[in-house]
Amino acid sequence: MNRCRREPNSAAERRENKAHGASRGYAWAGTGILPAPDAAGTGETPAPPNLLPSSPGLSRSGPVRSSLSAVSALALLIFAACRDATPPALPGVSDTAERGPLKLVVRAEPTELWVGDSFTVTVEMKTPEEFEVELPGSAELSGLTVREMQTPDPRPLPEGGKLWRRTFRVDTFVSGTLEIPPLVVKYRRNAAASQPAESNEIAAGTLKVEVRSALTTQDSVQAPRDITATLLPPPRRWTWWEWSLLGGALLAAVAAALLLVRWLRLRALRPPPPILPEVWAMRCLKELEAAGLVERGEARDYYYRLTEIVRAYVERKFALAAPEKTTEEFLTLISRDRGRLPYEADKLRAFLEACDMVKYAALQPRREDADAALQTARAFVNATAAAAERQVQPPIGPAARGAAA
Repeated sequence: MNRCRREPNSAAERRENKAHGASRGYAWAGTGILPAPDAAGTGETPAPPNLLPSSPGLSRSGPVRSSLSAVSALALLIFAACRDATPPALPGVSDTAERGPLKLVVRAEPTELWVGDSFTVTVEMKTPEEFEVELPGSAELSGLTVREMQTPDPRPLPEGGKLWRRTFRVDTFVSGTLEIPPLVVKYRRNAAASQPAESNEIAAGTLKVEVRSALTTQDSVQAPRDITATLLPPPRRWTWWEWSLLGGALLAAVAAALLLVRWLRLRALRPPPPILPEVWAMRCLKELEAAGLVERGEARDYYYRLTEIVRAYVERKFALAAPEKTTEEFLTLISRDRGRLPYEADKLRAFLEACDMVKYAALQPRREDADAALQTARAFVNATAAAAERQVQPPIGPAARGAAA
């Protein structure tokens, strides 16, 4: 079990320890024990006692030497941390001119650049409060291309006075050494000062900036090398929201295509709009006329098809089962309900009986008779269609107009 040395708490304990140390050849100095001078006058200083308890296999000098090394390393670290760090030098060249309390600093940075790049020229003037300053303009940078000039308001300094500043941005188009001419600053005391206002000047020296060229020693301005390849910018990576928009647009396009295909299929399967019976009948009569059955000696087929067209028209238009009935049955049905078919029964009877003579009695009609039968069928269709239309929409007479009013 290790023991620790206890510090003396009272003055009496400190005096006792001091006397005890003096009797063994040691003296107190502050809070540490220092070796006392040799009483015999030999000049030798006795070695300090080992304050730590001895243990087998451990020398007396090992712990003390380790403690001193640790303390020395700690002191060096504290000393290194407490030293003032030297500020890094600015990457530029500057020149300073002083006159009494006035101080002019002209700085150019960077000092080395590639042709086509730009550098900055800064003019700073420190003056007392009672001075006014006129900083140089871009015209005084003769031979240089000034792109931009900035002049902030004068600001007060912590130690007193003002700081005047103007910054120039200069472009470079020619390689080599560029010289910044001496810049002159005019100053005078303001009207509120006790001394009279006199205009004076202060100037800084010439500054140099090195402009490098991208050409090598093997290049020539008169004979430039050919372009070997085109340097393209790296492709821009799409963001997540751009991919989301693209995916949404593709889904919308696919959905629109599916809807269009479905609509086209439904439209193809949809039955065509119904044709009016009179339009259908007129179309069939025109096709029958163009068939030329009478000229080919097929008058019987011509009349068969003519009566079938008329009967089918009556069935479609007036819902009468005309194709399934004979001529007598059909005429008897019409005579029972004359208002159902708005046409003269005698004309219809004469037309049907004339057709039956050709169909069943083997009568050979003339061309004029066939054309007359066709015209009769057309007149029948037109007359009955117009009559049916008038029945659906009766004309409005004066009495009807008065009732409506």
